[in-house]
Amino acid sequence: MVSQRERSERTIAAILEAGRALMTEAGYAGVTVDDVTARAGVAKGAYYHHFSSKQTLLDAVVDQLQGEIADELRADRRPEPLSSDDLAAALEGYLRRAADPARRRLVLVEGPEVLGWERWREIDDAHFAGMTHAALEAILPAGTDPERVSAATRLLLGAVMEAALATGRAPEPDRAARRYGEVLRDLVAGLASPHKTD
Repeated sequence: MVSQRERSERTIAAILEAGRALMTEAGYAGVTVDDVTARAGVAKGAYYHHFSSKQTLLDAVVDQLQGEIADELRADRRPEPLSSDDLAAALEGYLRRAADPARRRLVLVEGPEVLGWERWREIDDAHFAGMTHAALEAILPAGTDPERVSAATRLLLGAVMEAALATGRAPEPDRAARRYGEVLRDLVAGLASPHKTD
């Protein structure tokens, strides 16, 4: 016997799958809640039980897509100890994955436009801030002040976000990801280099 929780999970999954597919095909503005419920095979009341609006659905879809990218990056085995080149490769890998045609429109274009910069950044942080901080702890010189690690994390995340947005709008995303990846490699190498303090 199927429990209420299982039914809810199936309904949410169906709505997410339908919304993701439709918005990827037609864009956020080109999709209605009626389109989503018809594709998902659920009643409109069931939709609004789980999502208060079309925007909340996009929010959940972007979160799902970013989560998938984060899982893929974690699955990429990196040698121990981690090097600056390894981190730079992971950052370029994020750019390439986010710019994939199946993700690009929602993650890099309509996500920030519709959800707003602050919310889009919150979703990004939830999936990538922790792993970026941990990676920088591993590659920065031993004994680096924790506040410096945190500052480096914020700066690097900001650089990657800007690179991702630019890559998403570039006519040749793969080429753009490679170009930004090269610059990020130099940036990470500079952060990992021993520095002098007064």
